[in-house]
This record gives sequence, structure tokens and C-alpha cells, in this order.
Amino acid sequence: MQETTEIQNQSEWNALVEERHGHPLQLWQWGELKASTGPWTAHRVVVKDDGRVIGGAQILVRDLPWPFRAISYAPRGPFADDDAQLARVADACADWCKEHVSSVSLKIDPAVESLELGGSWVKGKYIMLAKTAAIDLTPDEDTIMKGLHSKKARQYIRKAGRNGVVCRPAVEADLDAILAIYHDTAANDHFPLHPDEYYRAAFALFGDAGQLFVAEHEGRVLSFLWNITSANGTAFELWGGVNDEGKTLRANYLLKWTAILAAKEKGAVLYDLNGLLNDGISEFKMLFANEPIYWVGTFDKPLSPWYHLWNTALKIRSRIRKG
Repeated sequence: MQETTEIQNQSEWNALVEERHGHPLQLWQWGELKASTGPWTAHRVVVKDDGRVIGGAQILVRDLPWPFRAISYAPRGPFADDDAQLARVADACADWCKEHVSSVSLKIDPAVESLELGGSWVKGKYIMLAKTAAIDLTPDEDTIMKGLHSKKARQYIRKAGRNGVVCRPAVEADLDAILAIYHDTAANDHFPLHPDEYYRAAFALFGDAGQLFVAEHEGRVLSFLWNITSANGTAFELWGGVNDEGKTLRANYLLKWTAILAAKEKGAVLYDLNGLLNDGISEFKMLFANEPIYWVGTFDKPLSPWYHLWNTALKIRSRIRKG
């Protein structure tokens, strides 16, 4: 018999995620960050078959004005014992959302390359890019280094070390320098940021799941890279930046290599560089990975007659903002 229940314990939940190679955005800490800094509530739902867990999802729920009630999103979820169970787990999680939070829809975007869902699922507007690049962490260190796509990347990793660049785990006292670099990087590359308090909350909440590194030269922080990592699963790049001195000294090359090795040491089997666009940041990422990967994309399951009206309202708002 199939049943769906909610987990209330962080250790129990994270163990379920990591045992099934779940994505780090399914870890408890990510849900806590979204809940403590925004309009979301995090629910951790498992699906059981005859008492045995076959999968689940961390579901973020956001209240909406009447009559829509709520929307639900499982970031890079759900997860399952094997990919063949994903559709079944997704349907069960959707049923839970309809029954327990009266959601108009459930949005999913699992990090898999294929997925056969039932006919009630429809293509949804993406939150995270389906096109990404990733590095297999299962070979040994030398093989990973030799497998980096660009000879230039390998050369610059070594050059940064010769230049005196040192990489280390960040501490809380580094956050001011990190955020200053991030603001400059965002201004130069034209992407939006959360308020600084969001990143400070992430530092406080992530614990061992957060892998934040800085590259420095003679005590000056030049670059940072911030990942969230699930043991037995994926290291996922969240945020990063580099200043002009760091670019000159190739600090960001050595920093990424340091993060790759740290993820492998933690037990991750995949290093996801998190999304590719047609920009300089993506070109830098592709120096490390051999070819793009295309995850299956984003799907919505309508759970209310109001879904299509809500979806239309979102499209109108988007057009108004662009105009």
C-alpha cells in the first residue's frame, strides 16, 4: 500500500536524500534558507510502498491570494530509489500538495536527462536552467584533472599556485569581502542579487552542506565560490565572483579546482556548474566540462481549476515587467 507522510527531523530527512543520491537543493538546509528569508514554507514529504520509502521531495509552498490558495515547488526534485520510480513519486507528491496545502500546482525540475510523466503534467516555466555542465567525480584526482576540457584551465590552475594564490575554506569574517566581490561581479555581468542578509543566513544555516572557499593573495580575498553539496550526490555551484586582481592572477581557476576536490572528498559523485547561458561566465565553466548536459526540464502538475488563470496572470505580469 502506498502512503505519503511528512518528515519533521533534519537528520532523518537528509539521510533519506543522500542515500538516494538526491540533489543538495533537496537538503533540509536549503528549505530552511528559503523559509527564513522569503515567503516559502518547507515541507519534507516521503512516499512509502508497504512501509518502505521509495522516494520523496522537499516541497516549498508559497501562499497566494484568494482564490488561488498556494503554489508548490520541489527544487531539483523529487528523488527516488531509482529513476523508474520518479514519475510515481512525483504524482504522490502532487496528490499530497493538493490535499494538504490546497496548491494550484506542483512544479518539479529533477536533475535527470529523461523522465516519463503522466499526461496530466505540462511543461512549466523554468526556475533553474535545464542546460548545464557537470564533472564526473568518481575517477581519481589525476584522471579528473586530465579530463578537464581545456588545456588552458589546467595551465591556469598551476599558474595561480605559482603566483602565490592560496585557497581555503571561508570563515564568517570573510563575508564582507565576499559580498563586496559579489556586488562588483553582479554589476559587471548584469545579474541580480539577493539582499546581503540572504547570504549571511545561508552561511549560518548550511553547516556541513555548505562548501564556501576563498582564494587570496598576501591576505587579500580575490575570489570566492560557494557550493551546496550532498554526500553521495551532487556538488552544486550557487554563487561565485572574482575581482580584477583575481582575474590577473588566475585565482578563480585554482579556486574552482579546490572546490572540485573538496566535493569529491565529501563524497559527491557529480560536480554541477549550475546552468549555461551565452555569456562569459558560461564560457569559463565550459573550460572545465567537456560538453553541456540537458536535464529534462521543468514540469507543472495542475491541481486546481484555477491553475490556468494563475499561469495566464504570471505571463501578463512578465510581459508588463519586460515592457
